This record gives sequence, structure tokens and C-alpha cells, in this order.
Amino acid sequence: MTLAIIFALLAATGWGVSAIFARLGLQHMRSNSGTVISLAASAPIMGLMALAVYGVDAFNFPLMALLWVFVIGVLNFPMGRLLNFSGVQLAGVGRSGPIMATAPLVSVSLGLLLGGESFNLLIAAGTAAIVGGVVLIVMQRS
Repeated sequence: MTLAIIFALLAATGWGVSAIFARLGLQHMRSNSGTVISLAASAPIMGLMALAVYGVDAFNFPLMALLWVFVIGVLNFPMGRLLNFSGVQLAGVGRSGPIMATAPLVSVSLGLLLGGESFNLLIAAGTAAIVGGVVLIVMQRS
């Protein structure tokens, strides 16, 4: 459980830092070019990280798992990154970042509907805080 929390915090830090670097890079290119470069740079790094954490077990999984990983790979990496970079380029990091932070809302919803997750007061409070924070940031006039 502790390792999962550490990974989640590192992921959040990585996404926050990457938004700044994406904004800097996207000042000089279109978002689709930035997406291709980002994917080409991150794929080998992610492969090495998977090997470092899981060893050869990173490649040992059933066919159905491979299908789901493929779907996640198509949705999250190329499409998600292109839309993320386009949002950063058009709205800036200060507005697109908090909107991207609504991902837990999708996760909670799908977890309840498809994953058999439980819903309690802490999850409800966190979800409400996310929605409230995003509304405040998006409504802010520049």
C-alpha cells in the first residue's frame, strides 16, 4: 500500500512538472509534433522502469490483460497527451492543469460502475473538493 501511494505521488509530481516543460516546448511547435516527440522519448524510459520494478514479470500476463493494456495505451498516451498538450498550448498550464486534475472524478465514477469500488464519506469529500477547486480556478478571470 505504501509503495502504491509513493508511486501515485510521484506520478502527480511528474504530471505537474511535465505540464511546465510541455508549455515551454509547445511555444516552438504544434501540439501534435510535441506529442510524437514526447511519446518517442517516454516509451523507452517506461519500458526500463517496468523492468526495474517488475523484472521479467512485466511481460508475463494473460491475453485479456494485454487487450486492456492496449486500450489504455491508445486512450491515455497518444490521445490523452495530444489533448493535454493542446489544452496547455491554448489555455496555459494554470488553467489546463487543474482541469486535468478532474481525472479522479472519472476514476471514482468508473471504479464505482465497473470496478466494484466502495464509496464513503472521505471519497465524497475529496471528490467535492476537486470539483470546487476546478470551478474556482476556471472561473478566475485573467
